[in-house]
Amino acid sequence: MFRAIAHDFREAFTGLARHLAMALSAASAVMVTLVLVSVLAIVVANVSQITRNIESDIQIYATIKDDVADDKVDALVQQVKTISGVTGVTFSSKDQELTKFIDSYGDDGKIFEIYRNDNPLKRALYIDVASGSLLSQVSGQIEAISGISKVDFGGTTVESFITVLNDVRFGGMVFVIALTVLAMFLISNTIKMTIYARNKEIGIMRQVGASNGYIRRPFVLEGIFIGLLGALVPIALTIVGYRYLYEALGGQLVSGMLSLLPVKPFAYQLSAILAAIGMTVGLIGSLFSVNRYLRWKR
Repeated sequence: MFRAIAHDFREAFTGLARHLAMALSAASAVMVTLVLVSVLAIVVANVSQITRNIESDIQIYATIKDDVADDKVDALVQQVKTISGVTGVTFSSKDQELTKFIDSYGDDGKIFEIYRNDNPLKRALYIDVASGSLLSQVSGQIEAISGISKVDFGGTTVESFITVLNDVRFGGMVFVIALTVLAMFLISNTIKMTIYARNKEIGIMRQVGASNGYIRRPFVLEGIFIGLLGALVPIALTIVGYRYLYEALGGQLVSGMLSLLPVKPFAYQLSAILAAIGMTVGLIGSLFSVNRYLRWKR
């Protein structure tokens, strides 16, 4: 078995050396494609991170009517919790609301301490939602509850922004898949040309009794090596480029809510994925081409 494996690797490297121009052509096609895949993956991953951060920080703010007795508040909280999409509800008393209001003004807010004994603010509920796309729907159901005075979550602008981010994430994923298929097609065609250029060699092996598996394995290994070779430059650009981008932006866009994924482990995980994609594309592309040729020659 080990002798057969050694033979397959030797034949694969020999084939690459003999047809270096074609191998480099295929590797270049994989390289360009994987660079685009890397860029899109970085965008998609960070958009997903930003979307999660925004959704985790957005809460629905609902005030409670003054005529709701204190002993009825718990029942009101439980009623809100039963709404589909609600993941948590926090009650804030009038005194707590005034404290938050004062703290929001810093040292200048101390002047509002005079309202501590005659607090004009309302009791409030802070509601967490499972997804930003549910904000309008959940807000409408909360507003319909008897005892709720007013509901606010930032308006449709926030919801529209989250929708745009989700669209960008979905579109990026579609492009990544499309580019992977394109890389597979390019390497498949290049391997097919390589196989065609070596049809006499394959024909001689068939005449001396070589099995399809014996012929196929070196070509498949060639495809894997070509895919890995094409992934080396995208991996280097991903690690170096993303580290530079992360440090240049200070790890965030505008504010902490729009924070980027840290270089470690994200860039290294993406690099491993690029290597895996390159080798898988090479394997499938070469396997598809050599199988089709062997069927045609049967």
